Amino acid sequence: MYVTMRIGKASCRIRAYQERGRTMQARYMQIAEHIRGQIAQGQYPLGGRIPTENELAEALGVSRPTVRQALDLLAREGRLVRVKGSGTFVAQPKLVHESTSFVTGYREESRKKNRILRTKVLCLQTEKAGEQVGDALRIGAGDMVIRLVRIRHLENLYSNAPVVYTTVYVPFTLFPKMPDLDFTDTSFYEALDDRGLSVVHASRRLEVVMPPAEVAAELGVTPFEPAAFITSQGYTRMGQVIEYTESYYPASRSSFQIEINR
Repeated sequence: MYVTMRIGKASCRIRAYQERGRTMQARYMQIAEHIRGQIAQGQYPLGGRIPTENELAEALGVSRPTVRQALDLLAREGRLVRVKGSGTFVAQPKLVHESTSFVTGYREESRKKNRILRTKVLCLQTEKAGEQVGDALRIGAGDMVIRLVRIRHLENLYSNAPVVYTTVYVPFTLFPKMPDLDFTDTSFYEALDDRGLSVVHASRRLEVVMPPAEVAAELGVTPFEPAAFITSQGYTRMGQVIEYTESYYPASRSSFQIEINR
């Protein structure tokens, strides 16, 4: 669209500015199309890291902001995934989680799908429940709970970037020996099974949130990148709440399977 001005020189300057804007826009879209072609041809394989913004800018003879616009466009399209501190990767099909359909531990779910799960324990300590956790576990705010915080990733998926940050709370009186276990390799649900505290029913709620800064840092995403936030209460056969869990899944890498029977 042209803006008409009575003063001829001013009109020319406005037209020139608009033409430069169109050229810059066309340039980043051309770069985006070029990268789409590289992905389609397999030069940038699924899950692989693409060159940095500086490397692309130098190779293509354009400015870094122009490259960033192109990469942002491809990320919005779901073709690329940015991992803080690691780089930009060609998006793989999103990881399908079954926690919204079945009562199963993440280790068991990974085992069924022939994936190798790695776990890092960030915290395992005894503390007071507080009001929110106490309400979820149906105990008093001053009662003691055990808090277990873990970050988990699957080998060879998203260059080993974390796929979930999870915190579980358990009433101390029900599992006092829990702090003695090494949950780097031990399944939490299997540990409950061994003590006759099996979870047979779970009530879960999913919402999309911006993760807290410390969670985002552990997941390798920015605090402005959405995450699927799932809270869960696990019940024993006697109807007792044995665990309350809060889990954050990077939205760009996650999808959830829902099973409904009639």
